[in-house]
Amino acid sequence: MNLTEWARAQGVHPQTAYRWFREGTLPVPAQRVGPRTILVNVDANTASGA
Repeated sequence: MNLTEWARAQGVHPQTAYRWFREGTLPVPAQRVGPRTILVNVDANTASGA
């Protein structure tokens, strides 16, 4: 799932999620895979919510 989709699903503005990613404070693992794409590990998000 990309960062924008994850942010909207969590009720967070995409710019806030991007800032968290840049600062290293995003609550789930994510990695940049291209110049405009950041992928979030959805499985880690599900595990932390259980």
